[in-house]
Amino acid sequence: MDPQAALNGLLAALADHDWDTVRELATALKDWLDRDGFPPITLGAESLGHEWHIAISRLTCEMAMARARTESRKESVP
Repeated sequence: MDPQAALNGLLAALADHDWDTVRELATALKDWLDRDGFPPITLGAESLGHEWHIAISRLTCEMAMARARTESRKESVP
């Protein structure tokens, strides 16, 4: 797993409104972090530490999943 590539792909999928890819990458990154994998570099310098980047990564995953759920519901309404 390349967590930096996963985060970059997740952000690109959000911009493209590719909700299936958003769900896939958010789930994969969250699972990686749950298994104590190292985090991607997010906001700020790497020197902020793993805890900072883990927290930002988890928040990003949760927010992305929520957005994907919301948008998918909108698409299913006639």
